[in-house]
Amino acid sequence: MRLSPTVLGFQNKGRTPQNEKAVPFQEILPLRLKNRVSGKADSGSDVACLQEMSVLFACLKDNEFVEQYCNKEITQFKRCYKYFMDSKFQAKQTVNQGIVTPGKDLNYRQLNKYMRGFPNPK
Repeated sequence: MRLSPTVLGFQNKGRTPQNEKAVPFQEILPLRLKNRVSGKADSGSDVACLQEMSVLFACLKDNEFVEQYCNKEITQFKRCYKYFMDSKFQAKQTVNQGIVTPGKDLNYRQLNKYMRGFPNPK
């Protein structure tokens, strides 16, 4: 017969919390932000007009890939892609002009330019 801890008189308390005073805090790296941001996160891929592209492919599949039956879908896809490229071009122009508007999505160059005005004290 297997005896449980409650029968033997032990109370199952689980793991007791660790004493905070027994483990002192060790600062490995300085607890402050750097004065610049790396550009690694900005290299994401932009997906444009996914809905229009799927509608176009569905139309082409239904019509055995004859393009003349899907003129409406093709023009919608081209319009969407042109709008995407225009907005991307305008965003690039504002970045090249150096316009920094806080509160919007900024790329790493704009963030670095903004953060130069508020450096961390050493």
